[in-house]
Amino acid sequence: MKRSLLESPQFPIEQLNPLCLAEGNAKRPVYRMHKWWARRLSSVFRAILLGIFTEEDNGEEFWRSFVTGSNLLRGKIILDPFMGGGTTLVEALRLGANVVGVDINPVAWFVTKKEVESVDIGALEKTFAALEQGVGQRIRRLYQTTCPRGHSAEGMYFFWVKVAPCLKCGHEVELFPNYELARYRDRYVSICPTCHQIIETPSYEGETVCPECGTTFDPKDGKAGRGTYKCDLCGHVSRTVEAVQVLGHPLPTRLFALEGYCATCDTRFFKRVDDEDLALWEEARSTFEHLLREGRLLFPQEEIPTKGRSDPRPVNHGYRMYKDLFNERQLLALSWLLEAILEIPDRNIREFFLVAFSDCLDSNNMFCKYESAWHKISKMFGFHAYHPIERPTENNVWGTQHGRGTFRKCFRKVLRGKAYTQHPYQRVRDVKGRWVNYPTVGERGDGPVVESFANLLDRERASLLRCQSSTDLSFLPSESVDAVVTDPPYFDNVQYAELADFFYVWLRLALQQDYPWFAPPHVFREEEIVENKQRGTSAEDFSRMLAGVFSECHRVLKPGGPLVFTFHHRKRDAWALMARVLAEAGFFVSACPIIRSEGKSGFHSSEGNVRYDGVFVCRKWEERVGKPWSHVGAMEWALASASRWVERTLASGMELSRADVETILYSQGVQAYLWTLSSPDEASTDGAMTFLHDLEQQFLVSLQEHVEKGARFPAASRTSPEQLLLFEELTN
Repeated sequence: MKRSLLESPQFPIEQLNPLCLAEGNAKRPVYRMHKWWARRLSSVFRAILLGIFTEEDNGEEFWRSFVTGSNLLRGKIILDPFMGGGTTLVEALRLGANVVGVDINPVAWFVTKKEVESVDIGALEKTFAALEQGVGQRIRRLYQTTCPRGHSAEGMYFFWVKVAPCLKCGHEVELFPNYELARYRDRYVSICPTCHQIIETPSYEGETVCPECGTTFDPKDGKAGRGTYKCDLCGHVSRTVEAVQVLGHPLPTRLFALEGYCATCDTRFFKRVDDEDLALWEEARSTFEHLLREGRLLFPQEEIPTKGRSDPRPVNHGYRMYKDLFNERQLLALSWLLEAILEIPDRNIREFFLVAFSDCLDSNNMFCKYESAWHKISKMFGFHAYHPIERPTENNVWGTQHGRGTFRKCFRKVLRGKAYTQHPYQRVRDVKGRWVNYPTVGERGDGPVVESFANLLDRERASLLRCQSSTDLSFLPSESVDAVVTDPPYFDNVQYAELADFFYVWLRLALQQDYPWFAPPHVFREEEIVENKQRGTSAEDFSRMLAGVFSECHRVLKPGGPLVFTFHHRKRDAWALMARVLAEAGFFVSACPIIRSEGKSGFHSSEGNVRYDGVFVCRKWEERVGKPWSHVGAMEWALASASRWVERTLASGMELSRADVETILYSQGVQAYLWTLSSPDEASTDGAMTFLHDLEQQFLVSLQEHVEKGARFPAASRTSPEQLLLFEELTN
């Protein structure tokens, strides 16, 4: 069998890595329609799909297809058994394939369904205009304010601070982590800790004096942080979670300031909340209480699950129900908005508005904070966790001309996402080195969603989506799929069910009558493939279930069809388990190129996290040609291959951390280890662990010899002094 480009040394990561790095900081519009965790880059999966079906000596055709567009996959069926945020499916549709996507998480299923489903954009805009004239005006009245010049204006962001009793003297402490509100090039905005007056100075002043009450303070010196707070009366330091336990409920919050937008002045402004602002808040709260008593509000009533919870937050901060994550004005506005959306008669249109509604929840709750350097709200799930904060920021649910994460902005994201699927493009550098959007002619990332595999065969660019476990793919005939391309869960890295529940409990209100997988009160299913010690699911359980999925992939793959997946992990034992899983499912690894998987600013790009994926290209064991490798031969090959990938990655202009180097080494080690086996039955976790451990030790010895000899990597012209120091550090 002739090798594909993806399996050959000619696979062009030197050119792809910069593209991936750029996309990591600006994902394509369709993938910004709704939050999903650990999304993979579309450039990576486009390259994988093209690389699979391009012969190794046809790199020129690969780039022509990558940049200008292709129908290369027409007539092919691509399966993603862990479709998550839908990247594989959208990219395969663009290239002309029919796709099958499976995910046990209902939120993933719904988000992907709307990514790939066609819609009339004009109908969306017309419906939004009607909503804006109706419920939009009702919601906007909840956020009216007056600008400093006396004009009627709208509040964009409302600043709250949590209040806790000192556990020694009982004095109320406002949990300000600092008194900084916003930083600009020519001005600095801070808050007086005594009277909450807004103070603007040309720059940061360590001794800022409040012009109203005379208090002198350092804007960077607050009273709370890292789960503790200091009493400004007696000096005692208390723990936040202990204060919550004493109160028996979440810490109360106090509204102290807002940022608004005045259309008359056409400017944004900060101000301390006045009596009118507080009266409007009380009016919204009173309306909420009145409608709640009459049973005329629509918001989730589910408790936050505690049994088997991986992250104790937000429960240990007193939040018992999902509605507790919002304040009364937010619940009132969101309830009105959801009710109005449910009145949209066309189901397809209605569901696209539900996507915008659900996505706006991420930035319309009391777990959001204001980014002082960027002058906008941060979303709740900027991290893969529920992170309670001391100074939450309330957003304007409908939104003004400015602001982030409002419903109107989230709707615009949906519009841009669907416009992109209808007219996709690639972001590439022009002859002057500038990034430009190059239209991919003849491509589309959307199409019909069908109900069965038989229907899939009758259509073009069609999607078959299932919300279920991929351990049972019996709805697919044997040898019916041309390739499996996926990004499997990484053991315990992301607890998808715990996170997705935040959106699910709201979507359930709208979708449980149409889709049975939205009937249960929470996302979690026993069949979810994830390591979670609190639920009694070990790494062995995870690997057993993953092997079951890969075995089903083996069954449905056509002869010669590959299983391709991306993977990285910080722990060596996760790599060893993956090696055993592949063998148990009947696969060996024919190649494992390394490619950039994160941008500069990505959450996963922080120090100590992995920024590269091993792209495992797996073939059925019965298709393997050649004798097993000796242990020594496999070790030598893996060392040489890892060194080449280090060199090629540096040559692409990228940097490498220790974690990145380990990813390169372990990925090549898994491939080599499987080649030492005569049959899949010989695979074991211990055997793989021993091989990877020995490989790591030999790699460090080899690297040390390289550094001691004063040798330079072939890519040294692009290797910074810091990188050379890293290689020295690795050998110490």
